[in-house]
Amino acid sequence: MLSSELNIPAPASKVDFLVVGGGPVGLLAANLIVQAGMTVRILDIEYEPSHWGRGDWIHGRTLELLERAGLESELLKTGVKVDKMSSYMNGKLQKEIPFVLEETESKHEYLLCVGQHITESSLQSQLSEFDVQVERPATVVNMDRDNQGEYPIKATVMHLQEGKGTEEVECKYLLGCDGAHSDIRQQLGITNEGETSETHAGVLDALIRTNFASRKEVCIVQSDHGKTISMFPRENGLTRIFVHFNEDEHEQRKEQHNRNRIQMEDIQREAKRALLPHRIEFLGILYWSIYVVGQRYASRLDSEDRRVFLCGDAAHSQSPTLGQGVNTGFGDIFNLIWKVAMVEKGQLNRKYLSTYHSERWDVAQQVLSIDKIAAKAAAGHEAADYCDVVESNRAFTAGYGIKYEYNKEHEQSLMWVSGDESKDYVMQPGMRAPNYKVFGFVSGKKTRLFDVAKGGDVPAWLTYTIFVLAHDLRSTHDIVSKFLNQKNTVVPVNTVIVTTSTADQVSNYKSLFDSDRVVIDKLNQAQCHRAYHRKLDTSIKNHSEGEAVHIVLVRPDGYIATILRGEDGVILGNQLDQYFSNIL
Repeated sequence: MLSSELNIPAPASKVDFLVVGGGPVGLLAANLIVQAGMTVRILDIEYEPSHWGRGDWIHGRTLELLERAGLESELLKTGVKVDKMSSYMNGKLQKEIPFVLEETESKHEYLLCVGQHITESSLQSQLSEFDVQVERPATVVNMDRDNQGEYPIKATVMHLQEGKGTEEVECKYLLGCDGAHSDIRQQLGITNEGETSETHAGVLDALIRTNFASRKEVCIVQSDHGKTISMFPRENGLTRIFVHFNEDEHEQRKEQHNRNRIQMEDIQREAKRALLPHRIEFLGILYWSIYVVGQRYASRLDSEDRRVFLCGDAAHSQSPTLGQGVNTGFGDIFNLIWKVAMVEKGQLNRKYLSTYHSERWDVAQQVLSIDKIAAKAAAGHEAADYCDVVESNRAFTAGYGIKYEYNKEHEQSLMWVSGDESKDYVMQPGMRAPNYKVFGFVSGKKTRLFDVAKGGDVPAWLTYTIFVLAHDLRSTHDIVSKFLNQKNTVVPVNTVIVTTSTADQVSNYKSLFDSDRVVIDKLNQAQCHRAYHRKLDTSIKNHSEGEAVHIVLVRPDGYIATILRGEDGVILGNQLDQYFSNIL
């Protein structure tokens, strides 16, 4: 069957995935799906993609995840990197807060400010290499089930252009990435809970001229004459400005001006007042909007049969105050797609798809809780309170502090705590695995752990990683060798040996290992070993003393699955095999 207009093949009527929503979350999902070798169609109800506005903060942890999928480079070339947040009162600097905690180890220790339309364009461009385009305007109006077939979901797709009508599409999975007013969520009968406040905020993207000196960071600006505003740089010389109106602003304006909308001129006027005694001139407004502050969430993130999943704003929505929307949505996708791909390849038991809800729902609740406090502080015009919220929660909001909680009572968990002594350590399953700097044994150059772990035919985000913390190979080479010979996994695994030995010492044992996968942990007093050896007991001075070999198993999404400790390579290998046997 051919399309009559362009003489190109019509979209398939049977696909692995049907993605509803062509925003950044849906586009990321489609990219990962095709990278995994599965088929996809992606729909969006809008006639054309967004050209301005919406989400524009991409945090460091999100960039790490995008890098694992090779999707970050265009954004890094275009966006503006911001290291800190500054607060001002009557034009005077009050406080500066780095966005990322000093002890964080990552390539991306900053906030990237880039317009959502650029994120969407970049993701669509890379998706086009697989001959996949967003179909517009179209949506799913009905879903039926055939649980006996290979494609259990029968979706009725309505094309809104005149004359195109409806079609039936069969798929294995359907993703609802269709925003806060998700129709897919409603079709599933999943309630949208939470609250919407009476607090409003105005936002605009503009080319400006100002004598306000601080233009390279996120600024929270207050004065005795106006409301709180926040402003930060964007791509191509743009500046985004938020005006945080009073909690009762909407009602006040109804009474005073007999209207129920805040206008663009109001946003401009309040920005000018807040920046006093400095001046600001608006040379051009490219986008402006008013939004209502609220925090809402779906009561469940999946259907009972684990065939339909809600992602992004369809699952949880909050104010733009801390720039969490796109980041949390991308986190949803990176949590979900590797699990579905491994299920389809026979590398993971289908029951573990339930971990998408159990892991991401808790994260969403924490996002909404922090956002509610931050939005109220911003509307209350107390910059100190707002900065305190940012500072105390920045590990989480930057993404590096997100942790999936392990509960041994849960039958389905992709984390495993081995042994009672594990609870004595700081590093735990469910935490992000830090990307420490090391020296490559072969190259002799500085690199990072996950750069060494790359390679092979399978994308990094579909591969488990094993870090063997071997200490000094002169005393542990036999343990490490036996472990490597004993482990026998059926899922893709990259193994990296991390040692504190010198290059000359490693050379004596290079016949035992793949030299390209050996790194030397000598930077910052062997920071990788120190981190994983560190115990909760702060009275211990030398945390590495007496430590055994550590085997750190990292999930495809970069979170620690388990940490094994011991001095018997055969037992360590058997324990690792047991983890993978449990999840099959």
